[in-house]
Amino acid sequence: RSSGYYGLDEKDIFIFQQDTLPNFSFDGKILLADKDNIACSPDGHGGSLKALCKSRAIEDMKRRGVEFMSYWQVDNPLINIFDPLFIGLHALDKAEMSSKAVIKNDPYEKVGNFCLRKDKITVIEYSEFNELKDSNGKRWAEKRNPDGSLVFQLGSISIFIINRSFVERLNAGGFALPLHRARKKIPYIDREGKFVRPDEPNGIKLESFVFDALPLASRSIILETLRSEEFAPVKNATGIDSAESAREMIVARGAAWLESA
Repeated sequence: RSSGYYGLDEKDIFIFQQDTLPNFSFDGKILLADKDNIACSPDGHGGSLKALCKSRAIEDMKRRGVEFMSYWQVDNPLINIFDPLFIGLHALDKAEMSSKAVIKNDPYEKVGNFCLRKDKITVIEYSEFNELKDSNGKRWAEKRNPDGSLVFQLGSISIFIINRSFVERLNAGGFALPLHRARKKIPYIDREGKFVRPDEPNGIKLESFVFDALPLASRSIILETLRSEEFAPVKNATGIDSAESAREMIVARGAAWLESA
């Protein structure tokens, strides 16, 4: 509000809150935020699919005639919101949820990994995928094709088109996305009632991932895009994937546009 809704009409802004889940110690005990409150964290970006219905945002979309959602959850200033090509391909294929992807920089890049499971497009998060091995002990992340390219070369950049009707259908059926464990530094109250802010991971946060809804879609497509055009994640304070590197990519993209104009 203090920023004037960035030029948008206030009546077109719908803010809603996702749910939370309790945090656990490594030995399975619930952590306390204070003496009479459980330590909780947001339930992951997958929780947005339930929150859209719980908050009645979906009803508001339906009233306004909104059919498609342009969705992303990574800090990425290069994102092309409501890309007409992406929406058009999604609509022509009669897809319910579709994704954008880039070719990975290296086998262990910290992006989700696209694969097929039971003929359904699926994404496996890098923290889980990078530990998977085949029966011969070879890591899946390192598998290569005869031409030297990675077998699992498509990386998810967390950009999706999602049908409003798909979210309605999921919630009408009482769906539940799988929960993933994340080792985190979680402030807590110890046995003596003292507040502790740990320096190292001390517990588990449970999260659901929105891309786990992909196999539930009747149809889904993947659109490969250029990293230089659409993916400048801001994950670190300095160096790679930082605000500084994102600014450099924004300038480089603008310069490339001018050169080709």
